[in-house]
Amino acid sequence: MLWPLMVAAALLSACVLPYGVAMTLIVRVAVRMIRGGSSPPGFTKSTALMSIVTLITAIAHLAQIALWAVAFLMCGQFSDFETAFYYSAQNFTALGYGDLLPSEQWRLLGPLEAVNGVLAFGLSTALLFAILNRLIANHIRAEIGNRIEGP
Repeated sequence: MLWPLMVAAALLSACVLPYGVAMTLIVRVAVRMIRGGSSPPGFTKSTALMSIVTLITAIAHLAQIALWAVAFLMCGQFSDFETAFYYSAQNFTALGYGDLLPSEQWRLLGPLEAVNGVLAFGLSTALLFAILNRLIANHIRAEIGNRIEGP
């Protein structure tokens, strides 16, 4: 049980770095797009921002899934990357079909990857919400300001 825990701890640590880089990139892109003009971003710019954020977040999640898949391959649990990636994606998303099972020695990696996935999805959701909240607040402020300044 100790060896799978050590592998999972290393994987969780390794997932933090690329995910942190992705979140930093998202925040920088969002700040530039939101502060890029004197008025709040319009429909097209807001849609583009949310699309970019979603795309970067999805890539970050897929990178984490791939990292876990490589670990499953290195632990000898699957013979090819496609199967390992499929199994990893099930764990990361907490879907868990149960059609593939690792050996008894490594079965603890599945739930620990699910912990990684749940935390990552939670952080991604929080970030998407924060950006969307800011966009909505800017639009409301602009609308209210226009009504007060109007005729």
